Amino acid sequence: MLQWKRLEISGSFLLLLAVLYYLDEDGLLLWGLGFCTMHELGHLIAVYILGGQISYIRLSCVGAEIRLSSRKPLGHVQELLAALAGPAVNLMLAYAVARLQSPWGYCAAGMNLALAWFNLLPAAQLDGGRIALHIFALLTGERTAAQVVRILSGIVCLVLVLAGGTLWVYGRKNVTLLLTAGWLLFSICTSESKKLNRI
Repeated sequence: MLQWKRLEISGSFLLLLAVLYYLDEDGLLLWGLGFCTMHELGHLIAVYILGGQISYIRLSCVGAEIRLSSRKPLGHVQELLAALAGPAVNLMLAYAVARLQSPWGYCAAGMNLALAWFNLLPAAQLDGGRIALHIFALLTGERTAAQVVRILSGIVCLVLVLAGGTLWVYGRKNVTLLLTAGWLLFSICTSESKKLNRI
C-alpha cells in the first residue's frame, strides 16, 4: 500500500491497473483514467465549495473512496449536490469532446457518457446510490433510506447479472457486463462491512 498525506493507494488498485494495461489493446486506458480523475475532481471541488472537508481518499480495486471529515459535516442536500458533481463533469466533458466531430471525440464522448450513466445507477457503491440515499433520507428518514438503497442495489446487481448473462450467450461470449456486475456486488458487500462515508 502506498500512502501520501490524505491519499492512499492499495495494492489491489495497482494490480487492477496492471491487468487493465495488459488487456488494453486500443490504448484507451490513459484516457479512461483521465476521465475518471476528472469525475473525482468534480466531487472534491463540490465538497470544498459546499463547505465540507476531505478526511482521506483511498484508491482500491473497487474504485475511489472519499471519506468526508466529521469536523465539517455536510447536510443531505449538500452531499446530494456533491454526489451529482462527478457525473455532471463527465456529461460536460462528453458534450465538449463530441463537438470536435472526430472519431476520437466521439469515442471520448462515449466513454464519458458511459461513466456518467453507470455512476448514476442507484446502487450503494455508486453516485446514484448516494443520491438516492440522500433523497430518501430527506423524504422518509435515514433508516428507511438505507433500506431502500439496499433493495435498489440488489435490483441493479440482478439486472446487470441478467443482462450480462444474455450478452454472454448471444453476444460472442462478451463477459464485460458480467465482470461489472461482479465488481459492483463485491464493492457493495465490502462497503457494507466497512461502513465508509463515501462519495
